[in-house]
Amino acid sequence: MTSYLRQFMYLVVDGKRPRILDLHCIDMSRFFTQRSPLIGEAVDARLPCSKMTFCAPSSEHCSGTMHFTLLGRDKVLATDQTGRASIYDAGLHALCTTPALSKPKHRPLHVAIGDRLYVLDSTQNDVVSESEPSFEVIAYESVRAPDGFQYNDWHCHSLPMPPCRPTNISSYAVVGNSDIWVSADDEGTYSFDTSGGAWVKKGDWTLPFRGLAHYVSEYKLWFGLSSKNNIFSAFDLTRQQSPPVLLNVLEDIGPQKKWLPITSFLVHLGSTRFCIARLFCIDDDDRKKKLAVFTVVEVEPLCETSKGLRMVKCKSLCYKLRDNILNHFVF
Repeated sequence: MTSYLRQFMYLVVDGKRPRILDLHCIDMSRFFTQRSPLIGEAVDARLPCSKMTFCAPSSEHCSGTMHFTLLGRDKVLATDQTGRASIYDAGLHALCTTPALSKPKHRPLHVAIGDRLYVLDSTQNDVVSESEPSFEVIAYESVRAPDGFQYNDWHCHSLPMPPCRPTNISSYAVVGNSDIWVSADDEGTYSFDTSGGAWVKKGDWTLPFRGLAHYVSEYKLWFGLSSKNNIFSAFDLTRQQSPPVLLNVLEDIGPQKKWLPITSFLVHLGSTRFCIARLFCIDDDDRKKKLAVFTVVEVEPLCETSKGLRMVKCKSLCYKLRDNILNHFVF
């Protein structure tokens, strides 16, 4: 769980050439020049030049795919459809090799607990021909090599899959610092104990958000994008045997007319700060333009005597993307 304030966010999108993916580093200090409880329009901004370029492997029969996520504070884990992995250290601007995943992940869900990264493949079984969906943890450990010396490196360990169908998983969160909850549509919610390595069913209900929800210790609440309307909301997951309660629906940034939503991301910047990243498509002169709107907000009490919360917008920036973009990752 993020307790420090992040200095950078990352946006990965398609490059100018096929199979090329560009990683852009977004300096978050630009977003904290103003604070306002009022929701205004996004300000146009120039997308920073890419810091690193990745090339997805492909064959004559299929194009390559890659996935990206944050590893630790300032490292980016990149994996391809074969399970091979590499780590880009943004602080050192260096690329290092790392052992391949135990099995390829075709639609991975990433959950960080401390320095460990849990990766669950949510692909349907009949989609993957060479391997079934898998679950594993990536950890930085000291291991004795065949030459007898101790080496510190990243290692992967296989874990049991959840009892539900992976393709139905729609939401997940870390609860109690050690449990990973996942909800599968029409199947209920399951909890994985990272200490004991076992799954248990929490109930037939599902978590009321989409994707990953983030815990904020200051309010003892989880924050995510509501499964009903995709709006930034607060949730209470402390009731272990009953459906979670939606406590606050926080005012969000509405798109302009003719903006068609593509997807949304919620990134925890640390403490009570978040970035809501939304991608849009605009029909303009027979061309579909793509936009990425990054809005940084801070959650604070409504007033001293109220338990309610409000969202204070720091700043909202709009980045123009290339029209041909199909792949996009924000973390």
